[in-house]
Amino acid sequence: MRARFVNEHLNFEKKKDSLSSLNVGKIHLIKSWLDEMGVKDYTINPDLTIDVYGTVNLSYKKLDKFPSYIKFNHINDNFYCHNNQLISLKGCPNEILGTFTCENNQLINLEGCPKFVRGDFMCYGNKIEFTIKNIREHCDVRPSRIINKKDGNTLW
Repeated sequence: MRARFVNEHLNFEKKKDSLSSLNVGKIHLIKSWLDEMGVKDYTINPDLTIDVYGTVNLSYKKLDKFPSYIKFNHINDNFYCHNNQLISLKGCPNEILGTFTCENNQLINLEGCPKFVRGDFMCYGNKIEFTIKNIREHCDVRPSRIINKKDGNTLW
């Protein structure tokens, strides 16, 4: 009786082992990658998204994309992923309470970029030059600036 209750209570998927149903393997992958990248003070949510209570600095890590099992959710400070070789922003946070930087990558679109950024949004030096319209189609940036030029010119 007790085993039946535990299995039903934890919603194990039929024909799937319990560790896989609990996402134990994915949680280990996520933790390993975050540790390798030097990300600290994080929480892995039940939906496997990641909240970070501080700055995330993934700059100069030679990344071309985020692993498929990485999906940031809420960042309580800044999120830096500039000076890599990123071809996609899939996996970036939904919400950043500080600055977002994705400049000097290989981006051709902003799909996957944050939906909300409270600080600056910096995206110059990619394969295309994004306009304010491009950025605002994907992200609510306020009350700060959108910086899209190497010389620091601000687009509002």
